[in-house]
Amino acid sequence: MNPTYLKSNLLIGLKSKKNQLLIILLVLFIIFSLFIVEKQKIGDGAKSWENYGQSLQANANYFDSEMLKRPTYKSTYDNLNKQSQELASLQNSQVFVDPVQYLTSYRNLLNTMQAGYHNHYAGAKTLNLPSQFFIKQELNKTDYLIKHKIPIFMNNESSATYLIYILSVLGTIIFFYLSFISSDSWIINLRHQSILKNIPYRFKDEVFGKIIINSTLVFLPLLLGMILAYIFAGLRHGFVTLNYPVIFYSTSILAIPLWLYCFLFLVYLSGLIIFTTSLSLFLNQLTKNVYLTIFIEVILYALLFLPKATLKWLVFLPFPYLNLTDLLNGNLANKLNLNSINLLTGYCVLLIWSIFLLILFKYLAAGRKKQ
Repeated sequence: MNPTYLKSNLLIGLKSKKNQLLIILLVLFIIFSLFIVEKQKIGDGAKSWENYGQSLQANANYFDSEMLKRPTYKSTYDNLNKQSQELASLQNSQVFVDPVQYLTSYRNLLNTMQAGYHNHYAGAKTLNLPSQFFIKQELNKTDYLIKHKIPIFMNNESSATYLIYILSVLGTIIFFYLSFISSDSWIINLRHQSILKNIPYRFKDEVFGKIIINSTLVFLPLLLGMILAYIFAGLRHGFVTLNYPVIFYSTSILAIPLWLYCFLFLVYLSGLIIFTTSLSLFLNQLTKNVYLTIFIEVILYALLFLPKATLKWLVFLPFPYLNLTDLLNGNLANKLNLNSINLLTGYCVLLIWSIFLLILFKYLAAGRKKQ
C-alpha cells in the first residue's frame, strides 16, 4: 500500500467537518457524562437496596396464616425474612464503612436470593427481584473482589466504576458512531468517477485504506476519551485500581480486571469497524447516497429488538452482534439461551460477512468502472 496515498486520504478524513464534529462529540460525551451520572445517581447502590428492601417487606406482608400452612409459601416467606436480615447487615456495614463485612453480607444476600428461585418465589408475586443471570454475575464479581481484597464501590462515579459504566453505554451505541464515520467512505470515489477511471488502483489497497482510516477515526478519540474520563472521574471522586472487576462472558460468566476488559472491548471493536466499513462501502456503491446508507444501517441495528424466539434463529447474521455490551457481558447469550454466543463467535461472524460484502462491493464497483 502506498503510504503517501494512505496519508493523504487520512488527512482528508481528519479534515472532514462531519468527522471533526463526531470526534469532538464522542470525546465530550465520554468525559462529561459523569455529570449525568452524578445528578441522576445512576448506579447508586444505597438507593437501589433501599427500594429492594421496601419490596421485600411489602411481599412478606402478603403472607397470612393460611398461606404459611403450605410448604412452598412457607419456604418463600422464610427466604424473604432471611434476605431482610442479610440486607440489614449489608446496610449497617455501609453506614459504618466496613468494606469486608459489606462484601460478606452482599455475597450471603445474593446466595439467599438465588436459593429463593428453587420454588420460583411462590406467593411473592410483586417482588422486584433481579434475574438469576444477574445474580450469578454479581456473585462472580463479589468473589473476585473478596479474593483480590478490593473494596466494592456502590456507585458509578469513581475512576474505575465510571469507566466501566461509560464503556457499557458506548458498547450499546458505538455502532451508530461507526455508521456516521464510515457512511461516506466510497462517496468521494463515486463523485469523481471520470477522474478515477483513468487512474490505476488496486482494490485491496482501497479497502484496507478505508478500514485503516476509519479505525484511526474511532480508536484515537475513543482512547483519548477513556483516558481523560478515568482521570476526570478520579480527580472528582477518587482513583480506583484498573484491576477492578468487570463481568465478561466466554462460555460461562467470569469476572476479569478492567484493563483486560478494555483490551477485549477494543479487540472486538476492530472487528465491528471492519464490518461497518465493508457494509458502508457496499451500500455506498449500491445506493450512491450517504443518508440512505445510514438509514439502512440503523434498520439493521433495529433488528436486534426482534423477539428472542426469532432472533435465536438468526445468529448467523451480523446484526445480533452489533451491541458490544450485551455480547461481552453475556446478556445476548442468556437472552437466546445459547452458551456459544461470545466475543469469538461475534468476531468470526462479522469477519465472514465483511468478506461477503466486500466481494459484492468489488463486483458492483468493477461493473460501474467498465461503464
